[in-house]
Amino acid sequence: MKYQFDDQKSANLAQKEQLFILISPKELKDDLVDALIAMEQITGFNLKKMSGYSKEHSHFNITEQVEGYRELFQFEVLVKMEDKTALMQKLSPICQSANLRFWFLPISDSGHF
Repeated sequence: MKYQFDDQKSANLAQKEQLFILISPKELKDDLVDALIAMEQITGFNLKKMSGYSKEHSHFNITEQVEGYRELFQFEVLVKMEDKTALMQKLSPICQSANLRFWFLPISDSGHF
């Protein structure tokens, strides 16, 4: 069976979903995983290990300063627009004190093969 593209359905999804991306230090990874798993609105998420480089590395520990990067994790969560506030409220207590970076990206199309 071939993937069938439906322009109208795609346009409707694009207006209803966004990709939430959050960059986290390893110290907060487990708390964030627990918070996301506990959310009924979230059906799943992706987690990637990454190396973060910054010109503002004074907040890096000695090992990170020597290596030149910091070990970080990137969370990717497909979230419906109506669940965006609930997501931010759930993660805010964990993220606020660490001043974590996040952004939302629009979804132009999604589906399953």
